[in-house]
Amino acid sequence: MFDYQQRLDELRCHTTEWLAGRRANLVAEQRRLWMEQLAITAVLDERGAISDATASADGVSVRSWRDSVATARALEKLPRLATAAHAGRVSPEQLAPAARLADAATDAEWAHRAENTGATDLWRLARTKTTPSEEEGRERRRRRAVNTWWDDQTGMLRFGGNGVPDVDGALVESVLNHMVDRMTPAKGEQWESRAARTADALVELARNYADVHAVEHPGPWFVVDVPLEGPAEVCGVPLPDGMVQKLRASARMKPRLIDERGEEAARGRATPSLSPRVRESVLRRDGHCRWVTDCDRRHGLQVHHLWPKSWGGSDDPSNLAGVCVGGGTDHHVDLAPHGPWLLLGNPNRPDGLRLVHREDLVDIARLAGLDDVLSLGGNPIISDPEQLDDALTRIRAGPVATDAA
Repeated sequence: MFDYQQRLDELRCHTTEWLAGRRANLVAEQRRLWMEQLAITAVLDERGAISDATASADGVSVRSWRDSVATARALEKLPRLATAAHAGRVSPEQLAPAARLADAATDAEWAHRAENTGATDLWRLARTKTTPSEEEGRERRRRRAVNTWWDDQTGMLRFGGNGVPDVDGALVESVLNHMVDRMTPAKGEQWESRAARTADALVELARNYADVHAVEHPGPWFVVDVPLEGPAEVCGVPLPDGMVQKLRASARMKPRLIDERGEEAARGRATPSLSPRVRESVLRRDGHCRWVTDCDRRHGLQVHHLWPKSWGGSDDPSNLAGVCVGGGTDHHVDLAPHGPWLLLGNPNRPDGLRLVHREDLVDIARLAGLDDVLSLGGNPIISDPEQLDDALTRIRAGPVATDAA
């Protein structure tokens, strides 16, 4: 029998450095074993020796099991991605969506990009790889379901079901977030949890509608991103072409033309202060906290200057990223100029940002051939993520030579 308490007492005798190293080795070993399991799954799948019943035996959901089988099948034609995962650079959470994004031509590209892209962003990219058909859009709506029931033991009205699809989901999320963000506590009182405030928002919606009849409501207002290639999106959800046309007639829709770098193709000149338009553009581009690698908070976000404003950083979207504040994460407080970390790179790419400790700034500046890191104006030290990876690798390998050449 495994005595967890005894093992904790044994581990407490080791140094923090030893524990960190041991944990890193175990994570790497788990990922190697996961790749071995996927390879076995692929062969058993070829022989028809596995089914959804295997999910029950493994104690996982059928959906999770089917994702694993699909990944196992795809990796046979993706040797570079499989190698990166076996080496521990790509986690199982990143591997599943990356295997759907990559093909034989882009295998090497995604083997590199996946390790620096959060699983949330990878799934979003995988969803938007193809434009859904009109039938898929109708099926998504047919599957909509919100179930309610009373829990007799707790006296609580509970919710469950498949959820609310695409445009309707974006509307519900937008309204609830707006209401919850306005629910500030009275002076001297503590904040309620976001889950509690969301429950209050639902009650407020019901209470306000209880005495309302036949009221003319204005159509919703959606911002639809229209990239140069691929489907239009609302909140990262790809839309059938017919649905976009329907929105034009039934809602106020603000289209944004997105170029190949993920930026707005046309934007007004930057103003001295951060305009609401720029803030909206950055938060809509990011969708969640950009703390590397995968903080999936979509609420309580602030726009952060990658190269701090007090250090000469600009208000250009290429120097801005959405970062969570407050709550259980609060990554903004850990970032420069007040915190010890910086996000550097290209925020217009889902895999473009790197977390850099401010103690490494001088060495990175030397490698970039820069004399004074604080005299860079609005330019981050290195904006290309691959060059930043190379610089960080060289720093971790040992002392950086003064001669940048």
